[in-house]
Amino acid sequence: MSVETNLLPASVSGISDADGWVAGANTSIIRTTARAYNGEGSLQLTATAAGTVSATTRSYVPVTPGVIYTAYAYAANASSASGRQVTVSIVWSRSFPPTDIIIGTSTSAPLTLPSTGWTTPPPIVIAKAIDGEPDAIAAKVTVTVTGMAAGSSVSIDAIALGPVAQIPGNLLSYAVQGSEVDASGWQPVWNGSVGRTSTTSYEGWYSLQLTATAIDVARCQTVTPVPMSVGVEYVADVWAYLPAGASELRVQIRWQNAAGALLSTSSRPWTGLSPSTWTRCAVIATAPPEATHARVVLEAVATATNQVWTFDQITLRRAPSPAGNLIGYSPASFEVTSLEWTPVANCSRARSTTRAFEGVASLRVTADGGGDATVALNSQPISVVGRQAYHLSPMIYHADEGAPVLVDLQFTWRRPDGSTISTTSVRWSMGASAGWYAPTGSAVAPSDADTAIIGIRFVNPDADTLFYVDRVEVAPGGMGVLAEEIPGAYGARLTLRGLTTGSHTHWGLWRMDPSGTLVPVRGSDGDLTAVPITGDVGVAEDYEAPLGIAVRYYLKLFTGSAYTAATSDPLTLTDVADTEIVLKDPGLPARQTRAVVEGLPSWQRSARQGVHPVRGRSRPVVITDVRVSRTGSMTLVTETQQEIDAMWWLLDTGATLLVQWPRTWGERDVYVQVGDVTEERLARIADYADRRWSLALTEVDRPIGGTAGSADRTWSDVAAEHLDWLSVMQVAATWTDVYVGAP
Repeated sequence: MSVETNLLPASVSGISDADGWVAGANTSIIRTTARAYNGEGSLQLTATAAGTVSATTRSYVPVTPGVIYTAYAYAANASSASGRQVTVSIVWSRSFPPTDIIIGTSTSAPLTLPSTGWTTPPPIVIAKAIDGEPDAIAAKVTVTVTGMAAGSSVSIDAIALGPVAQIPGNLLSYAVQGSEVDASGWQPVWNGSVGRTSTTSYEGWYSLQLTATAIDVARCQTVTPVPMSVGVEYVADVWAYLPAGASELRVQIRWQNAAGALLSTSSRPWTGLSPSTWTRCAVIATAPPEATHARVVLEAVATATNQVWTFDQITLRRAPSPAGNLIGYSPASFEVTSLEWTPVANCSRARSTTRAFEGVASLRVTADGGGDATVALNSQPISVVGRQAYHLSPMIYHADEGAPVLVDLQFTWRRPDGSTISTTSVRWSMGASAGWYAPTGSAVAPSDADTAIIGIRFVNPDADTLFYVDRVEVAPGGMGVLAEEIPGAYGARLTLRGLTTGSHTHWGLWRMDPSGTLVPVRGSDGDLTAVPITGDVGVAEDYEAPLGIAVRYYLKLFTGSAYTAATSDPLTLTDVADTEIVLKDPGLPARQTRAVVEGLPSWQRSARQGVHPVRGRSRPVVITDVRVSRTGSMTLVTETQQEIDAMWWLLDTGATLLVQWPRTWGERDVYVQVGDVTEERLARIADYADRRWSLALTEVDRPIGGTAGSADRTWSDVAAEHLDWLSVMQVAATWTDVYVGAP
């Protein structure tokens, strides 16, 4: 797909009807179901007389001046015909109707319609929204077909208008990134020719093609060098599709000075590549002194004459390292190699594309079962300042295990002469479930330290256990919140980092829905809106987050009115099956159950009013107040004795419950007080456990108070993680830490 977001409404793009379109001269339009590229219908354009037909979107959509947009549309003849050509145009307008003024039009190259079938690829126009206008600008799409006979028809479908799908941060233009318009952004340098092809592409419809003239290195490069900054780390990468018999590609960045002279070349050979499959290849390098510009160069090692190499999604961008990261993008991301990391003990390491937290690769650590498995970044000692605190934050993936996985984050401090001062280890207990985890460890450098080696040690894994490491970050201080789903518990586990950042006195944590509304997360002593800061890391759980909807978590460190804040990435909790609901006790998350719904509540809201007849007049005086909350009765079905026990365990307390519905039902989650409960057998046979439950419900406000315990954690978990209670007290600052398993 070549648009980042289609700005046209679905009814206009997918032709739900013809109302979103206006016929041009010599044209009548209708929606037809005789043919469609997508869906069930298309827009049919019929010529009144021989000549040209056209149709334009009825409404303008707002666009941003200076931003590059693309438009395209698929077209097909209603009956077999030849000699017709189709174009797509973006019509730019100042302001909006009724005062809109057309200020320009950008039109695609004409594309000949096949006699039958749809134009694939479609005609594409890519253009920059006209800049420098004093008013807001907007755009429409016009599709034009020439060479029509009187009474003949064509159809158009799957029309799009939107910003191009430019890779974020790419310094190369979209036309150079993917050759969607032409290949003019590239030039052959040696032993080859360049063009574009629609035979295969990684994104959009076209890709860059390099054809080798002879058996040798075939080389092409970007025509226009892009500006660089000295000392900044950059990455150039490309998705490559190799021909049969080929296996080697070199990706290069060629650095130039202000005069255009070549300073140096950073090159990365990729060998052993598989033909006829897309592989991402990259080079990572830092701009050398005097460098002002750079080009991307692709060197294909041709093993036969006329070998054709295909490239797409080509980028040259600043390395996307976290701000302040003290290690380079290559050892932090493993996008190029894993050789910068050393297997120190009881393991092997390799670069893997099986899993990645970001990008396409990670470091795979394979334990040999001989003890603690340790890897270290020995190739890149980190400069440190004595008495300064630093934190190490890798992303680590492990498969399902029978118990929590322990990992030590290590700092080995060194003196200026290279001798070792000491090693500081911070132990984290990762959950037993498969997934990505974000352990964080911080330590203070000794006063005489000037460098540190970072390491990751997995505690006593079994032989052939696999761990994946990605996005390694080392930096002074920092704060953040990581939101992860608690499998099977319909809740979120929240890891808070850097709580001591800024020396604030309190922290608070809120859930933020898509509208931006903030709701406090419940903790052991109530809402977590003003918790005294007693350490750098905190953990919370949220069992009241909506299911099937992306939410974020807002972490705030504050002292009075002064504060620092961070927001998590979106988290969408797994929705419940579309025949069931989840019932929870917000104060005791372990009390929750699912049940099949046989009958939804018929909600009633009774009036609060008094009707008072008045002597001598026909109409009464009515005194009213706000209506009472909703009441109703809900019917549920359970099938097993375990489900019966779970239902009574939940209902026996009489506590306020949270009812969470499947998103597809259109019901909002609701807090209820359960009144009378009826448990009815579905079958008059004693050993059948099927039950029908009737629950009288009254909607109430979100209850006050805190939570007790966790939905997926028991004292057995605590005992498995710690040798004795002293060990618990050494790592748990509060009872919340014990309940949810904070390190």
